[in-house]
Amino acid sequence: MPDIELSLENMAKERERCRVSFSHFLSHCKIVEVPTRDNPGGLIPFAIWPHLPELINALLNKLLIVVIKSRQIGLSWLIAAYVLWHALYHKGSSWMLFSRGEREAIELLDKSRRIYRHLPAWLTVKHGADSATEMSFPFMESSIKAFAATEGAGISYTSSGVVCDEWDYHPYADQNYLNSKPTRDAGGQFIGVTTVDILNPDTLAKSIFHDASIEKNDFIPLFYSYDVRPGRDDKWYEETRRNIPERELATLTPELYMAQNYPRSIEEALSVPQASCAFDKQILSQMMENIRNPVKVEGDLDFGVVNIYKPFLIGNYYIAGTDTSHGVGKDYSVTAVMNVKTGEIVADILRNDLSPEELASHSVKLLKLYGNPKWFIECNDWGGITISTAESLEYKNLGYQDDKKTKPGFNTNGWMTSAGLKGSRIDLFGGLIPAINNNQIIIYNKDGLKQFYDVIRNVKQGGRIEALAGRHDDYPIAVGICWAKRDEVHLEDWTPKTINTLNYQPTSKPWRR
Repeated sequence: MPDIELSLENMAKERERCRVSFSHFLSHCKIVEVPTRDNPGGLIPFAIWPHLPELINALLNKLLIVVIKSRQIGLSWLIAAYVLWHALYHKGSSWMLFSRGEREAIELLDKSRRIYRHLPAWLTVKHGADSATEMSFPFMESSIKAFAATEGAGISYTSSGVVCDEWDYHPYADQNYLNSKPTRDAGGQFIGVTTVDILNPDTLAKSIFHDASIEKNDFIPLFYSYDVRPGRDDKWYEETRRNIPERELATLTPELYMAQNYPRSIEEALSVPQASCAFDKQILSQMMENIRNPVKVEGDLDFGVVNIYKPFLIGNYYIAGTDTSHGVGKDYSVTAVMNVKTGEIVADILRNDLSPEELASHSVKLLKLYGNPKWFIECNDWGGITISTAESLEYKNLGYQDDKKTKPGFNTNGWMTSAGLKGSRIDLFGGLIPAINNNQIIIYNKDGLKQFYDVIRNVKQGGRIEALAGRHDDYPIAVGICWAKRDEVHLEDWTPKTINTLNYQPTSKPWRR
């Protein structure tokens, strides 16, 4: 209904409807869209595309929200409208908008300002500060401030809510998130929205999204692919891919460019590019074709915990490696049993609900089935408890770090020297990576193999090989211990022994029965 047709009474009613309903407020909002050859753009009504009601519902009902998205699907405008609505209708409302740089932060705030400028006059109020980085409404004692995501940004503020736009690209994301803790502790809202930085797989935004997707934190994870915007389809996708600017292709392949800007799935958006992945992803995909279900054998085993893929066979030799979880329900506790002749992981334990003592008990029973092979337990952290429990259970074939057998276990700690990062962790991955990439190891456990995809070379840690934040490398560690120590298994029967020719001389008196 045009403004001139509204009576004072109807204006009051509309103001009240906008106050209590963000969705109704949106019906009065207009945005400024950039004109293109196929779209006249300009000042247009805010369109509620099919994917937006889900986010509107989350904004109104959830405190912690993390969104991974494609570009140009209306989310920035929606959030700009939301913080403006909150500031207009909630007394004392205070919002902080963070973006990766000052220019981007100013542009984010300016979306709210442009929406406000084009509201019907009877929905506006007298406003106060109106600078590039702040707009305020003294009547409501509310404000919206924009910050570049510098190290100390927002450190002295407590607010109703925080928005981190293009969160994956914030240079000080971890510190800024820590700075926002007072807001979150007080019940304020935190909204992280981003396209992915495909070349930086180890970011806070990705970690929080991943943890939220497995209900490891209280964030609501939302993902929106390229085709949620009306008019986008496979044809549009291929045309966009074919016309990627050359300057973008200087650093990204067409596949990576599209996965970064217009992902088709969350798996694609969160995939680790080969440049960062420690293992050859193509080889890992081939290895996925060899996965198999475990089998049951006779023995005192809990097959809800223990997986047997190939039973013990006389003539084969085995070695075991264990990585103990840092705590029940966090990392995974893993014991892997390897056939040293074939490189097969013939049995394993992969659980995140075992105590170190339980891991040791189940492992001892499993290893008994394979002739009590030499067993190397990572001695870091909780591994010491697993070792001491194995000793109390009288396991007689533990592996040691030293020739005098005074230090049981396998130490994966590393240390920095003038020549770079050193330590047995480097040696472990130094042998494991080429072994995997050259198909020398066979893994049958699908969940265990999936952990190899999440192992990266972390440039922030001097090239340290480790799991992505929030992911796991426990299974690769256990397999890597087996591979690194396989030469300590004595294989007396590997080399065929020479058999001397026997000459039989007939006796003068043949043997008779």
